[in-house]
Amino acid sequence: MNWLLGGSLGAGGHLVWTSPTWVIATAAATAVLAWLAALWTSRKATRRGLRAAGLACEGLALAVLAAALAGPSWVQEEGRREPGRLVVLVDGSASMGVREGGRPRSEAVGPLLERLQAEGADVYTFDEDLRSGPPDGWTGRGTDLGVALDAIADRFLGQRLRGLVLITDGLDRGSLRRELTAALDAGRSPQGIVPDLPGPLTVYAVGRPEALEDTAVDDVITGGFAFLRTPFTMTAQIRGPAGATLPVTLTREGSFVSKRDVHLDADGRGEVVFEVNPREVGRFAYEVFVPVADSDAVPGNNRFPVVVRVVRDRIRVLQVSGSPSYDTKFLRLFLKEDQSVDLVSFFILRTTEDMGAGWRSDELSLIAFPYERLFSEDIDSFDLVIFQNFDYKPYFDFYADVLLQNIADYVRKGGALVMTGGDRSFDLGAYAGTPVGDILPVTLGVTGPRVDEAPFQPVLTRSGRAHPVTRLGATAEETDAIWARLPELDGVNRVVGLAPDSAALLEHPTLRGRDGPAPVLAVREVGKGRTMALMVDASWRWSFSEAAAGRGNQAYLRFWKNALRWLMADPEDQRVVVSPARENVLLGDDVRVVVRVLDAGYLPTEGAKVDVEVTAPDGRTQEMSLETDAAGEVGFELTPEEQGAWRVRAKSPGVPGAGETVFAVSARDPELVEIVPDHRFLRQLVAAVAAREGGAAEFRLPGDRSPPLLDDDAGREVLDRRETRLADIPLVGLLVGGLASLGWALRRRAGAR
Repeated sequence: MNWLLGGSLGAGGHLVWTSPTWVIATAAATAVLAWLAALWTSRKATRRGLRAAGLACEGLALAVLAAALAGPSWVQEEGRREPGRLVVLVDGSASMGVREGGRPRSEAVGPLLERLQAEGADVYTFDEDLRSGPPDGWTGRGTDLGVALDAIADRFLGQRLRGLVLITDGLDRGSLRRELTAALDAGRSPQGIVPDLPGPLTVYAVGRPEALEDTAVDDVITGGFAFLRTPFTMTAQIRGPAGATLPVTLTREGSFVSKRDVHLDADGRGEVVFEVNPREVGRFAYEVFVPVADSDAVPGNNRFPVVVRVVRDRIRVLQVSGSPSYDTKFLRLFLKEDQSVDLVSFFILRTTEDMGAGWRSDELSLIAFPYERLFSEDIDSFDLVIFQNFDYKPYFDFYADVLLQNIADYVRKGGALVMTGGDRSFDLGAYAGTPVGDILPVTLGVTGPRVDEAPFQPVLTRSGRAHPVTRLGATAEETDAIWARLPELDGVNRVVGLAPDSAALLEHPTLRGRDGPAPVLAVREVGKGRTMALMVDASWRWSFSEAAAGRGNQAYLRFWKNALRWLMADPEDQRVVVSPARENVLLGDDVRVVVRVLDAGYLPTEGAKVDVEVTAPDGRTQEMSLETDAAGEVGFELTPEEQGAWRVRAKSPGVPGAGETVFAVSARDPELVEIVPDHRFLRQLVAAVAAREGGAAEFRLPGDRSPPLLDDDAGREVLDRRETRLADIPLVGLLVGGLASLGWALRRRAGAR
């Protein structure tokens, strides 16, 4: 019987119809029509008793079928009581993974969690949010205990838990700890701050403050940028054992800069200040670090990388002229009127011969040329040195070799030097074979005439048409036209030819050098610096003649502005520039990097191909190929996964040079800034919960594995619902089939068709 009924149908149940009304109506109508059809087809039957019995059987079969299509179900509901659940909340944040006495703090969680799971506990992990299951690692970047407790209260709303267990170090980064501590310290009631919990609370504290040893560089304050040749300070905030003295080291681009000792106060904190005098413009990666002990709780916070952007406040120029001239006057006027230039000019009107003429210093109206100080102590304070028709021999005396070498070293370290022509320059100034002669873009040592005084029209070279110094127009054609209409120059200093790795931008139309036309204007990159040689002393004519023709002095001004810009070699003024949105980011943050490509006229280049190489601190590289938009720019996102200096290098085919930048990634995880367990807060939380009406809570010290506080009377009423679909039971099929077959057979015996 149970098989026929699809199991036992309890007497306490009730019948429900689950099919839609239209299905029930359609099934009933179809059954009636089918029975009427059977009635019609059996109207000529001769044995009326059998006919009536057959129609009755078929009617019952159709009725059972229609009822089955109506979806009848037999529903039984029974209530029962289940014991309350034991819920465990485990802190999965990064602070749980710090080392105490050489072992992770989280090791204390394992044995406790295993015992609770054996008792059937439901385990949840919380950090910034709540999720089911035990922690799969101690990597959470936040801890919000208040959110976790609220989520548990909502999840088990209307239930009474057997117990709620909290396993944490108490370092809550949310609002609960802050608000609860503030309320209790101010003598206010904590009611309304701590959420209502659905069961007794047991807090198992993790972490032993006495076993914690951590030395860290908490922060490095730089201001973000600095000015070239202007000292700035970097303040490192150090944390470690109270009363300890620690060595703190500063490096730049991996090279040692300075080392200082810091004495930590009673709270284990101290500051050390480094003074840095930047000598180059650009972005530079600095790093402050302290030694890592074997027992250090968080070795990753012992170093702090930071990028400082060094910019020019003003371009500092030293102009030295061997004698007054129109060329000197015009250039000095141009430099003085440029607000971005800090100019120091020396016009030599008094030589060492004046000192030997028997006159005392107080009888001379002119000061002596301070050449020794300028080219030994002060030279590094200048961005650019200009020698205009200046011969060094009458002034440098016995220090010539040292001072000239100082100038050459200054250029190789990133400085710039311009030498213009005249009767005291180049070979006429005896620079051949000197350290300064070695860094010029032309080779000295002419054996014949050292000057040609015939007027000439300089010729723009192929390199000159594209080079930023001599590109005076918006297009190459306009540049050609401007140079073609400039006046002739009266004479040129002769040189042997171009120096290696140099480029001639202007050349003489007829004079020849060693390897081709004699250069008139040449440039060269030497080490990190640049040099320019202009073998004439009449560039002032470009200003005078243009003004006389009604065109102003734009050609002269643009030439020297272009020259200053190129000689400075600022990273932001290159044709390929790479710029990060921020120089200093946190580990895991997205960084947007933009590459800008300019043409030879420093205009945006649309559709330029850009090859980018990203180098991680460990040397791993990532390459990508991009294309610039209409603004000559292309951007991309990086998500650095390693602390340290990340470098980005970009190059565009056909564009000389490459753009580079650097940004620093710091692992200053907020979870690891404060790592001392806060057991005081956990005790306050337990007290606040216990103080509620009907509240119960207990605190367990680290290592205490005694059973949690449980409410054995806690439970919940569970309603078991059992539903049996009557259409699916075997009896329905047997009734429909049996009655339909019997009805058909009786009607046939009655003589129906």
